[in-house]
Amino acid sequence: MASCSPEKNPGLKQPRKSRIKAWGQLISVLLLLWVFGTVVGPWLETRIPTFDKIVETIEKHDIDSGAYFYSEIKGSYDGERYLRDALELGAPDEIGLTFSFVSGIVLCLVILWIGFRYMPLE
Repeated sequence: MASCSPEKNPGLKQPRKSRIKAWGQLISVLLLLWVFGTVVGPWLETRIPTFDKIVETIEKHDIDSGAYFYSEIKGSYDGERYLRDALELGAPDEIGLTFSFVSGIVLCLVILWIGFRYMPLE
């Protein structure tokens, strides 16, 4: 007789998890996140040198590490202005199908044609 396990019959639906088990899993994950944020994180702060330097820098520059996308930090505005200026000043004057661009492509095609035309066939 054939078995009716879900592995052998993919059309057979899996039984639904009980609501109590699902809520238990959700609450346990949230509890673990809370424990990590309030107990494990501060403990690791003093044990990992790199992490300790990051925390010192955040405290030294008075950075609100909880700010969403760090948009309320003065340094983010300075960085944005610097990046915008760098992109505007670094853009070439000639963009697109200029004479030098098209002549470079034509020159490459001519070199390829000469190479294939006079290449020995051995």
